[in-house]
Amino acid sequence: MPGIWRQHAELSVRAQKIDNKMPEPPGRAATTVHMDILLNPTNLRGLTIALMLVVCITAGARDQSFPSPAAGLINEGVANELTDRGQQRKWMYLIDKREGKQTLTEEQVDTKDGPLYRVLAIDGTPLNPDQRQQDNARMDRLLHDPSEQLKSKQGHDEDEQKLEKLMRLMPEAFLYDYDGAEGNLVRLKFRPNSNYSPTTYEARVVHSLAGTIVIDSQQKRLAKLSGQLINRVEFGYGLLGHIDNGGRIEIGRVQVGPAQWKTAVINIQLSGRLVLFKTISKQEYETRSDFRAVSGDLSLLEASQLLAP
Repeated sequence: MPGIWRQHAELSVRAQKIDNKMPEPPGRAATTVHMDILLNPTNLRGLTIALMLVVCITAGARDQSFPSPAAGLINEGVANELTDRGQQRKWMYLIDKREGKQTLTEEQVDTKDGPLYRVLAIDGTPLNPDQRQQDNARMDRLLHDPSEQLKSKQGHDEDEQKLEKLMRLMPEAFLYDYDGAEGNLVRLKFRPNSNYSPTTYEARVVHSLAGTIVIDSQQKRLAKLSGQLINRVEFGYGLLGHIDNGGRIEIGRVQVGPAQWKTAVINIQLSGRLVLFKTISKQEYETRSDFRAVSGDLSLLEASQLLAP
C-alpha cells in the first residue's frame, strides 16, 4: 500500500558469488534482488494470499474425503484462481490496521491505475484539520503528478506479477494432508515439499511456511490460513540478512458476492535482520470490511470523488 507505511529496499549482488541457488541469466553480470518480502507488508500479504488461493480447490469433495491426486486438483485450482483474477474486479472497502503503536482507519478504492486511499481516523479519532490537510496533500500529489502515478502503478503491477508467478509454483512447493472437516469447512495441513528448490528469495520465504488451511468445500474457496515459518530463511548465506523462524502469518477471508471472496483479516508477526545490522520487526494486524463493488475501469480521479468526505 502506498503512502504512510510502504517501504522498499533493493540490493544488487552478484548471484553466483552470493547464492548458488540463483544463477545469472546469460549476458548479465549482476542480479537485482528485491527484498520487498522483508520490508513491504503489501508483498508479504500478496505472497500469503497466493498460497491460500491456489489450494482452495483441494477440498471440494462434500463427503469430507481428501481428493486425489492432489497435484492435479491444485493445478486446476491455480487455473481457476488465475481466471478469476483475470476478471479484475475492483472494490471499495474500510481498513482498520495496527502499525506500531498507532491504529489507522482508512477507506480504500481499487482502480485500474492502482489503489487510492484516504485516512479517516488515527487511534479511533477523526483527523484534525492539520492531519486532514496533510492527507489531502498526499492524495493530490498522486492525482496530479504523473511520475507519482507511474510509480504507484508500477509498484502495483510488480506486486501482481510476483503474486501470479508464486501462484503457479505452489502445486510443487507444498505437500497437503486432510485434517478433518466441519460442515462445508474442510481443514488441510500443508508443509514444504523437500523435493522443491525455490529459485527466488520470495519463493524461499513462502516455501518455509507450514500450517493449516480451512476451505469452504461448497464454494471451493479459502476461509482461513494460519502458517508459521518453520525454518530460518537466510539471504546470501546470511550475509545479506535473514528472517527468523517462528514468525506467523494468518489470513481470514469472507464471501462478498456470488463466487467472490476477499481478504478480511491479516495478521503478520515477523522478525529478522538485514544487511548492515538493520533489525526487521513487522507486527501488523489489519481488518477489512464493508466491501462495495466498483467499476473495473475506475480512474484515480473517479476514485477520489468516491472518497470525498
